[in-house]
Amino acid sequence: MTNTFRMFFGTRLQHQYQKEVNVISDLFYFCLTALLGTQTLGEEYCDIMQISESTKQFPSASKRATLIFWHVIFPYLFTRGISELRKRTKPSWKKSLQRTQQIHNTKYDRLRDSIYRLLPKLQILLKNNVHSVHLAIFYFYGAYYFISKRATGIRYIFTRQLGPHEQRIGYEILGFLLVVQFIIQAYRFQKSLIKGTDDSLFNEVEEEEESDLMVTSTEGLTPQEIAARKCILCLSPRKNTTATPCGHLFCWTCIVDCCNNKPECPLCRQYVNISHLLPIYNY
Repeated sequence: MTNTFRMFFGTRLQHQYQKEVNVISDLFYFCLTALLGTQTLGEEYCDIMQISESTKQFPSASKRATLIFWHVIFPYLFTRGISELRKRTKPSWKKSLQRTQQIHNTKYDRLRDSIYRLLPKLQILLKNNVHSVHLAIFYFYGAYYFISKRATGIRYIFTRQLGPHEQRIGYEILGFLLVVQFIIQAYRFQKSLIKGTDDSLFNEVEEEEESDLMVTSTEGLTPQEIAARKCILCLSPRKNTTATPCGHLFCWTCIVDCCNNKPECPLCRQYVNISHLLPIYNY
């Protein structure tokens, strides 16, 4: 899908809409397998199939469609929705200065600022804590690895009898470690709230969004400086600047995709091993 999209629309649009391409690819794959009632490649390899926990039968078409929605579409919509909402509620530097000077502090601005600061905490809560608890439960009971499967009540069963030398191994120790990790994170979060230093959560999501959404400011720069900050592959300001061993700079996703197709620098044609790429922080 990525190669086809690049062939028709070019590299720049391919990098810009890579997340959408991934979602559409996953959607096609699961529609051609799970929705049509056939096994995926991984399910065939492991000799497992899906059943509905309530009926102990193969899931109905509506339940399989619901599973695909929760597994593929909902995470994308949730992430994009949070990002768009944060962009719309993010105050400009002028309004931030006005709030600092207590000149402009209406109820709307306070609500907008509260939403802007609450969204990162909601993201962290769902991304780390809820997923960690769900994964710990899976390691204890061995069912519902994905939250989407737990939500729809669809789990796996083996399609053949296990031999004496193929007995299932328990992973309860991993669940225990996740529980300990969750308790430590909850304690640190509570401690940060007491001290009023919970901005670490805000900064974590802020940095992640900047790498995905923010474009390097070019105000006040000369044309030569603007050109120097652009990635030669996507022709846009570099995101997550990465250096090759030969010293050339690209976006992380651009150079990784390029080296996956052909392991060489696009500029000097020197051989590049992906493991030797160097991300440059605070550039």
